[in-house]
Amino acid sequence: MNTRKIREDLGRAKTSCTRGDVERALFLTIGALKELGGQTAPTDLRGDFRAVFAELAALPEAKIGGGAALVYAPGTEKDLLQQLSQLYRALKGQEKEEEYQEALQRKLNIDRCFIDGKKFLAEGKASEADACFGEAMKHYKDETAVFSMMARAMMDAGEYVRAIGHARAGLKEQPGNEELARILDECARLRQ
Repeated sequence: MNTRKIREDLGRAKTSCTRGDVERALFLTIGALKELGGQTAPTDLRGDFRAVFAELAALPEAKIGGGAALVYAPGTEKDLLQQLSQLYRALKGQEKEEEYQEALQRKLNIDRCFIDGKKFLAEGKASEADACFGEAMKHYKDETAVFSMMARAMMDAGEYVRAIGHARAGLKEQPGNEELARILDECARLRQ
């Protein structure tokens, strides 16, 4: 723990509060709390923390999210770090963004389900393939290309009715998708 760095960060955070630069004040205060390493602040730093938290609590932006009041008390550093981090993300508009690892895992799940579905189609098991494609849709968020991939796979396997279903579902998500419209038309033609 670097006491000097913590004190400097808290001093800059207080100045940032005075200037109205809330994001910078939060960033610096979060940095000071992280520098503590999860420990309770030493006695000589507690006054600095109290002063910064008093400044932060007075700002209107501190009320975003309706969280608990920003009050420093020794021993609550971990909770305050989490609270300030949430407030900082809310101010930056990142509160609802998914983390990179979560997004990666979700996309890998979609890929795995799609690959399994294609294997079932190669074996002539259309119902099992459709179940895999349905499982992929449980992980769907905004990957609209998955609809055309599923519809094309079903169409190539001769499952025109199922392909039409996937194409229609994709067109509900993305009404102007020309590829899905072509697949829909082609499946309707081949089905007759």
